[in-house]
Amino acid sequence: MGGAVRIGCILAACLAMVLAGHTQGTESGLSWHDTRGNLQSVSQYKGRIVLLNFWATWCVPCQHEMPMLADVQRKYADKGLVVLGGSVDDSTTQARIDPFAEKAKIPFPLLVGATTEQMQKLQLGEAVPATAFFDADGKLVARVLGELDKHDLQHRLEWILGKHRGKEPPAFVNRLRKKSEPEPIPSVFTHCKSTGRAARLLCSRFRKRPSQH
Repeated sequence: MGGAVRIGCILAACLAMVLAGHTQGTESGLSWHDTRGNLQSVSQYKGRIVLLNFWATWCVPCQHEMPMLADVQRKYADKGLVVLGGSVDDSTTQARIDPFAEKAKIPFPLLVGATTEQMQKLQLGEAVPATAFFDADGKLVARVLGELDKHDLQHRLEWILGKHRGKEPPAFVNRLRKKSEPEPIPSVFTHCKSTGRAARLLCSRFRKRPSQH
């Protein structure tokens, strides 16, 4: 019995180490140079809340998000929020990042060379926009796929910062648009409510006649 307990404790300890390593590994290796040439990483901001947004200059929903992200950076900067914008633009469109930042007056670092592999490491899929939220310990605490909602974003940030008002926001949200399903072909009987004589005659031909015995 004692041996079984010891084995169970060893397995539990190993599992805890694996889980701890996975949690710590989510932000390890996430580093880029921003548009000014400065090295930026999620791990360097431990002690602060990090909002890591993956975007691209050619992505229209990403463009919609940027003013909102700029607003929350200004609003919550003194409360410990850091916004990072990881651009997945490749070499053909990276030259557009700086002009976009200047035009939109972005107050936070825009990172060059972000990849879909890094997004997948954070379980964000491959589509932009996508956003990861890290707490002050550097742990990934929330993910949002698709365009952010202003009310949800503010509520989520308040919650991470310790203001627990209202319902706790879900740790995972998928706002990506789903392909619309094809509309069903309307039945001929849909039009049988018409009071026109021609419609009634047409419908009478399609109605099933009662079986004769």
